Amino acid sequence: MHKRQLNSCHKAVLYSLGVVTLSACTISPLKNNRELVDQSLPNASIPTQFQTSNATNQNTLKVDDAWLKQFNDGELNALVTEALQNNPSIRIIAARRTQSEALINAAGGSQYPGINAIGNTGSKVGSSGTGLTGFYIGAGWELDLWGRVRTSIAGAEQNSKAINADQDAARLSLIATLAKSVWLARSLQEQAQLAKDNADASQKIADLMQVRENIGASSANDVASAKISAAQAQEVALNSALARDQALRAVETLVGRYPKAEPLKTTALPALPQPIAPGLPADLLERRPDLIAAEARVNSAFYLADEKRLARLPKISLTAGYGYINSQIFTLVNGASTSFGVGANVALPLFQGGAIEAQIAYQNAEAQAALANYGKVVLSAFNDVENALNGEATWRERNTQLQIQLDQQKRVMKSTESEFQIGKVDQRQIQQQRIKTNTTDISWRQGQVDALAQRINLYLALGGSAD
Repeated sequence: MHKRQLNSCHKAVLYSLGVVTLSACTISPLKNNRELVDQSLPNASIPTQFQTSNATNQNTLKVDDAWLKQFNDGELNALVTEALQNNPSIRIIAARRTQSEALINAAGGSQYPGINAIGNTGSKVGSSGTGLTGFYIGAGWELDLWGRVRTSIAGAEQNSKAINADQDAARLSLIATLAKSVWLARSLQEQAQLAKDNADASQKIADLMQVRENIGASSANDVASAKISAAQAQEVALNSALARDQALRAVETLVGRYPKAEPLKTTALPALPQPIAPGLPADLLERRPDLIAAEARVNSAFYLADEKRLARLPKISLTAGYGYINSQIFTLVNGASTSFGVGANVALPLFQGGAIEAQIAYQNAEAQAALANYGKVVLSAFNDVENALNGEATWRERNTQLQIQLDQQKRVMKSTESEFQIGKVDQRQIQQQRIKTNTTDISWRQGQVDALAQRINLYLALGGSAD
């Protein structure tokens, strides 16, 4: 009767253990991108296409993964190649990628048997006084019946994916920053020269006003005003030269050179590519490295939560070992002793003071935080694209208006020169129109840089590779 009760008790324990096992083995299914968006932004209405369209004609471009070539800028392409070889950030990226691979390898090591060896040797007067000499070689292998090790590896792979995506984002950022810096430096080289020309023109006007005062045609106040304008123009020229040198040093730093403000080979800016075709699908954002990283971190967090739940199940390991022992003091049976054995170990956490449950609760909260962060990144990405699409349309139109201003100002300049030839105006009007033309040219060049930079922002917002 006692044996029957004991067997019934064993069956009940095993049945309960099976129920716990099945419940702990339940792994939360990982979501695809659309499901993740729905889960992380339950109250947001996400369109299938972006709302803003910046295309007003039939000459449009499709989104290209290799967007750098659309600018057809040979010098920039060469500088990008140099930067990807010499910039210290590239070595940081390579180190982070190596770290991500090491995380996978570290997690994967648990799939294989572990082998360890220990040894001891000593004389009669050794620290232990036993004179023991021996060694033991043991091997242990956890049977991954519940998938704990596999879950850990899957989590490490997702974490590695997130790290690699972060490094892809850093690489893209480097290329984009270099492109913007090169175009800005070119523009500032021209702007610095135009500012110097303005300073020279202002000084000529001041000199002419001094001559006119000497002959009684102008007042002392007119001369003073002209000298103030000349000094202000000289100050602008100095600031422009400083900005030019700083921009050139920024380019050299990005490509890994010593920053000595050496001029670029050309100051020409590339033509602004045609507008992006309208009706872009919103799922283009799946290419963005920051979204890839955020999605991988959600998956990694859920895998880690599953791993914590699986810690409630028995850990079953196979073991094998071989040992040798001898003593100079104690007499062992038949002298030295050797042994070899195999076995199995079972470890089941019966009571941990709530530690496992606390870890599960913590990791579940971490997974929910990762999911919420994914929603935050998604909203930011949509905002980037809509702003970039709208911004490019605005900057493209602004650039057109600046071009009109420059063309008309050049016509005024040419007309003033013709009037000077027939004696209708003097040198003051010529220099004043030269200053206005140069100032308009500076604004036009800055507008070109801003429009090109806005196109870079659009490419970054849409994701995809630069080269």
